[in-house]
Amino acid sequence: MSYPGSENSETASPFFFGVDGVSCLGWFHAAKAPRLGVGVVMCRAIGYESMCAYGAYTQLAEQLALAGFDVLRFDYPGAGDSAGDDAQPNRLKSWTDSIVCATQQLEKLAGCSVFCLFGLRLGANLAAHAARQLGGVAKLVLWAPCATGRAFARELRAAAFTRESSHQGESAPVPGGIESMGFLYTAQTLADFDALPGLPADGPLADRVLILDRDDRPSAKPILTELQSRGVDASYALAPGYAAMMNEPRETHLDAQTLTRLKDWLLSDLTDSNDVRAGPVSLPLHAGQENPRQQQFDGLRESAVSFGAVGAGSVPKLFGILTEPDQVQAQPDCCDTAILMLNVAGNYRIGPNRIYVHIARELARVGCRSLRFDLAGLGDSRHAEGFRAANLYSKDSRPEVRAAIDFLSAQGCKKFYLLGICSGSFVAFQAALADTRVTGQILMNSRLLEWHEANPDGTWQDSMQQAYKSVSFYRRQLLDWRVYKRIFQGDVDVAGIANRVRVLVGARLNRAMRSTFRTDSSEHGPLQKVRQLSRRGTETLMIVNADDDGRDYLEFHFGASGKYLKGDSRFQMVFVNDSDHTFSDQKGQKSVISKVKAHLGVQDSSSQ
Repeated sequence: MSYPGSENSETASPFFFGVDGVSCLGWFHAAKAPRLGVGVVMCRAIGYESMCAYGAYTQLAEQLALAGFDVLRFDYPGAGDSAGDDAQPNRLKSWTDSIVCATQQLEKLAGCSVFCLFGLRLGANLAAHAARQLGGVAKLVLWAPCATGRAFARELRAAAFTRESSHQGESAPVPGGIESMGFLYTAQTLADFDALPGLPADGPLADRVLILDRDDRPSAKPILTELQSRGVDASYALAPGYAAMMNEPRETHLDAQTLTRLKDWLLSDLTDSNDVRAGPVSLPLHAGQENPRQQQFDGLRESAVSFGAVGAGSVPKLFGILTEPDQVQAQPDCCDTAILMLNVAGNYRIGPNRIYVHIARELARVGCRSLRFDLAGLGDSRHAEGFRAANLYSKDSRPEVRAAIDFLSAQGCKKFYLLGICSGSFVAFQAALADTRVTGQILMNSRLLEWHEANPDGTWQDSMQQAYKSVSFYRRQLLDWRVYKRIFQGDVDVAGIANRVRVLVGARLNRAMRSTFRTDSSEHGPLQKVRQLSRRGTETLMIVNADDDGRDYLEFHFGASGKYLKGDSRFQMVFVNDSDHTFSDQKGQKSVISKVKAHLGVQDSSSQ
């Protein structure tokens, strides 16, 4: 089955390619004239750092293509939109092998014979080891490389220890493994990190190497020294903007000065290559693959799809991944329920810590379709000026959600659920109000469901954008003697917590006064509108981490545990314990998936 908008018309072409039996999603950015005949393979960072740098990698790939390079960026096996997960064995080897394979794919796509590898953080170390496997490349760029794999693992363990301390030393999700910054690392993966040297011990790497060190905490000089001692033509520079690029995915950007330095270095000392394939390219297939835009595994199928931009005044062209049961190809009507997953802040379509990927694949196994897609200016829907924090609570995304529903309707879907975490739940709520086709909304850890441009509730709105815990959490903490020790040590933001409680109490008093004097109150808006949706037949499921500060906002509007809507069969508020705002831990994600399945009335066939 082909999908509308699946023709090769984007500035970059998505395709799946195989690595040791696992398919990976790649993006080919064809060089713009004049073509240089040089290919650049972009090796991503690992885990949370990869999430942060996604926007910068996309920008860099686009800029290098404009400069005449053919560029391939991709997701490692078990990462991003690729098949697999964190628990797979031999991950370090598969990541390095995938870089080698990506280089071979780029050679097929563009006809290049000259290659450069670019890597960030541990991705830089992986790029160096892949260059050794390739027998050397023309150029190698190492941005903020780790001293060794052991040093990287030490950072992961420190982050994991911090989380365990805040969660009363909860047990590891797998024996010997850890959860760090929302990602799982098995005992084998950690052992492989510990054994990984910063650079291969011997053998050719590249004709020339550029080390871009982080400007906030330079640490890569030892790698420069080692390369120079081996006779490698290596240069070193501080790269401005590292901290901004690796910040939480909101307004991540690539520093213009660093981009210029990188392009100039890659362009220097290049000779023209006659081995250049001009014009359109044919995306390659791997064994057993019918369509380069589809991957099949574990009884499900994922397709890289584009939609929107069908006429004057339409929404921009948007990109997403459609996940569905494999049998839908032979039986298009086998699943008529679709879940649309909406971006969280600046995170691209996989969701924080890949939660949307996990939800989508679990739902496909029980007969539901899912579309995780990027709103304009985010991820790979790069057809707007770009994402800004002001976009978090904008109604401008409603036409884009409508276009996604149109696309899924054309695939035979009849029931549509909108799912979003935090700011994604805002988009879901506003889109549900605007489109009567929405069957239900799944709102997770909502901090705001309405944004008042006139800002009558500015203090309340602004306060909800400052991350704290729920008031019920702080009440419980008052009974723990260890908290008072932390307060005396200055480790608790007492003033910030007190201000949050003050704002909440003030909002309640303000509402009470308006109710007493019968003046119009915008605070009652979400409650009235959920009731309106229920009368229309639209379901609402609210999933709340019990300690999340969004609980205060939701219970302010809907009552403790949603009691103001008690008796409404189309409304439900449920809680997840011992997780965080984005449900980054495995336990929290499993709980969320279970509650979503229960709400949809589906379950695994093995449990039926």
